[in-house]
Amino acid sequence: MRPIRSEEGQRGLTLTEMMLVIMLSLVVMLGAGTIYRGVENTFRTNTHKLVAQKESSQLSTVISRRVRTASSFMIYDVTDPMTPMNAGNGLALLDGNGIVTYRLEWDNTNQTLADSTGARVTAMSLQNLLFSTDPVSTRTVRFAYQTYDGVGNLVDIESGASLRN
Repeated sequence: MRPIRSEEGQRGLTLTEMMLVIMLSLVVMLGAGTIYRGVENTFRTNTHKLVAQKESSQLSTVISRRVRTASSFMIYDVTDPMTPMNAGNGLALLDGNGIVTYRLEWDNTNQTLADSTGARVTAMSLQNLLFSTDPVSTRTVRFAYQTYDGVGNLVDIESGASLRN
């Protein structure tokens, strides 16, 4: 009896082999796609964190420079700017005669820090901004606030600046 197909003239892949190759290729491509998405998400998150850190550093620099040029400062609550406090969301910088030369105030509507003219000091959104007098050095103003990192979590930022004079 003769076989219907001879084995010596067979070339190519069987259907089973072809399906196996396709399945393995699919698994490799899905794995590569998953790795790519993970790397892309990590890169995006770290980029947002870097931007937030840069903006926080710039805000600290702006506040520190302003404080160093003043002769003294007064901390107050924005709702009552005439009453000095040890901690509040407003900071008045005074010259040698006790005259207010510059103000930094928490703007609750825009969630930011505003200057004397009402202009934003920073583009980033802030939460819970608080100025306070350093308990060790009364010539140092401390400021603390929260900002968002790349994934939407609040991050605590604290810094301080001393009067130069």
